[in-house]
Amino acid sequence: MNQVRQIEVRGFKWPRRSTTMCMAHFLGEDHFGRWLCVMRGDPWWSADRTKEGIFLEPLVKLVPSGTFWSVCFQPVDPVVDVDIILPVHWQDELLEEVDLELDILRFTDGRVKVRDREKFAQVRERYAMPDEIVMQAGATCERIREQVERGVEPFGEVGKR
Repeated sequence: MNQVRQIEVRGFKWPRRSTTMCMAHFLGEDHFGRWLCVMRGDPWWSADRTKEGIFLEPLVKLVPSGTFWSVCFQPVDPVVDVDIILPVHWQDELLEEVDLELDILRFTDGRVKVRDREKFAQVRERYAMPDEIVMQAGATCERIREQVERGVEPFGEVGKR
């Protein structure tokens, strides 16, 4: 019997403030990137272990290489949740992701919205985010928002499957 490959996922906020951790199941890799999942009931915890919880719903996470985004697909709203991030860092069975606050959400009724523009502006100012990262994050957010609205893959049917 094959053992499911486990990936430790460490989340950070800009500039590299540790936030959360969880273990995800590696599903595979294709031309879109690496696919992970967490199941309902899988645990998560804060980086300092002061908070813990469980995932209330399952989700599938697509992690492309070299992009300023990753995306989660889930059966409840928001069904698509794109995080604008720094390009991820993989090391063996470890994934590190630095979140830049901006999120693109698609709901079951088809609405798409960008969340946390104000928070992004606050983080940019408070932590002196370099202009090149700000420009890349903004451009990526707008490009991916348009793709999510149009259902361009992997934001159409691929993530649902």
